Amino acid sequence: MENVVLGLLIIHHLTLYGLNQAFKQGISMFYRASYGSLQVAVKNLLDKGMVVFEEKVERGRNKKVYSVTERGKEAFYQWMMDKIPGSKLEATALSKVYFLGLIQSVEQKNQIVREILTRIEFAQEELNTMNDEICRLEIPDSYSDIFKYQVRTLDYGLGSHAFAREWFQALLNDL
Repeated sequence: MENVVLGLLIIHHLTLYGLNQAFKQGISMFYRASYGSLQVAVKNLLDKGMVVFEEKVERGRNKKVYSVTERGKEAFYQWMMDKIPGSKLEATALSKVYFLGLIQSVEQKNQIVREILTRIEFAQEELNTMNDEICRLEIPDSYSDIFKYQVRTLDYGLGSHAFAREWFQALLNDL
């Protein structure tokens, strides 16, 4: 979440309320964040020297307007180029696409999308292996109804990864 906050602050200086609104108005389609989790992320970024704030008085109320530091920008751009952990593939991949316009180099954009595609292909291979193993199982009749629906979740994973691979390949082609 901290990297998403950094990306938003690179685009625009925001209050905590503004960050929350930014999540609600776009990022929440693929990444959920509560107001409390945003507060924790901002506090962590402040502690690391990646963001700073300026206090302003607006309509008689004190507001902290956050902005990103050079250290925060460096961390954000490093994250954009880093490999994606398998456990957070979808949210991280879509977060990186959301901020892809902040990357100036077309080659770096290509590199980011190719990394995402590599992770998707690896996850697909794992799911296909799991599917092959499951197909060889002999399921007792007493578990067949339960098993049938459990396998449907695997079908969903296979289908969603196939769609993601196609979608990211089209994105790469557009670059």
